[in-house]
Amino acid sequence: MRIHEYQAKEIFARYGIAVPQSRLAASGEEARKATADLGGRAVLKAQVHAGGRGHGGGIKVVNTPDEADQVADAILAKRLVTPQTGPDGAPVHHVLVEELADIARELYLAITIDRVARSPVLLASPAGGMDIEEVAATRPQDIHNEVIDPVMGFMPFQARRLAAKLGLKGSQAQACAAVMSNLSRIFTDNDCSLVEINPLIVTGAGDLVALDAKINLDDDSVPAP
Repeated sequence: MRIHEYQAKEIFARYGIAVPQSRLAASGEEARKATADLGGRAVLKAQVHAGGRGHGGGIKVVNTPDEADQVADAILAKRLVTPQTGPDGAPVHHVLVEELADIARELYLAITIDRVARSPVLLASPAGGMDIEEVAATRPQDIHNEVIDPVMGFMPFQARRLAAKLGLKGSQAQACAAVMSNLSRIFTDNDCSLVEINPLIVTGAGDLVALDAKINLDDDSVPAP
């Protein structure tokens, strides 16, 4: 079962992973007020269960509250078509109004199930912001992984090794290791089949922030209604 980006970010925040300030809006007027609250500029992100939202016009930067009103109404009024929705697209009921980020680098982190190893695996790449399937096809050397022992869990030395492969040092490496550890906790505590940050950004000030968030829950773990 997939959950929306804003819901995934709420979980991230509870586990100590930094996320941008944001507001959820169901109308242009709500988006206008949210943008004003966030300083007058923001990015609007359609909340649908599909990737590739930017290609379908579902992610837009706005420079004024009035522009946010107009853009949000336009996004909410149409079915969003992305490479993952098919030609019929998906209805958009909410947009996430989020503060603009100061992006210095984009990284990729995810935990999923390795069917061969029969264990969770943490994936890390310096090619954040790109489709990971495209990276795997064109730059497989940029994808690094550590299998997570189901009994021992994700170990600190694994986090340090991956952070080094991402080119992080000092406090940034420590911060990234903490994010990886917290992702592992989220994955285990919530019976997930996928937890993904794409991108995990390094800001101009050197902080690590989850700019996007994806969580898929194991259907077998969801109680029957």
